[in-house]
Amino acid sequence: MPEEVQRKAELTVVLMVFVALTAAGILLVGLTVQDFARARASFSWPTVEGVVLSDPEWSAESPRYAYVVEGQTHESRRVGFFRPPFSGGDYGRLQPGDPVTLHVDPDNPSVAVVEPGGSGLVFLVMSLIAALFVFIGAGGALRTLMNGGSDEWISGEAGFEGDRAA
Repeated sequence: MPEEVQRKAELTVVLMVFVALTAAGILLVGLTVQDFARARASFSWPTVEGVVLSDPEWSAESPRYAYVVEGQTHESRRVGFFRPPFSGGDYGRLQPGDPVTLHVDPDNPSVAVVEPGGSGLVFLVMSLIAALFVFIGAGGALRTLMNGGSDEWISGEAGFEGDRAA
C-alpha cells in the first residue's frame, strides 16, 4: 500500500475516534442535563403508593417496585436521580409486598423515584466528564484535520522543528 494512502487511512481512523468521543460527550451532556432537570422537578411530582415486588435478582441497592397511574401498571428500579455511590439508602429493610411511596413524573408516568432530587456533586462530576469528552474529542478532531489537511504533512515533508536538518 502506498505510504500516502496508508497515512490517509490512519488519519481517517484517528478522526473517527475523536468524532466518536465528541459524540459520546455530547450524548452524555444531554442525558446528564435531562436527568438533572428531572431530579429538580421530582420534588413537585405527585406521589402514589407502590408495592415492592418479589424478584430473585432483587438487591438492597435497587429494589423493584410496581405502581399504578391512571389504570396503567408500571415497574421501576430507580431509587433517585444522581445518587452518589454508597449513599447509604437502607432499602434492604423493604420486603416484597411492602408499600412504598413513589414520586411519579406526571408527563411520563413510567418514570418514578423513591427519593426525589439528587446529588449536586454527582451532577457536577458527570458534567465535567462529559465536558472532558467533548473537549478532547473536538480538540483532537480539529488537530487531526489541521495536520491532515496539509499536503506537506501527508507527504512527510513537514515535521517538528527538531526533526529538520539545519
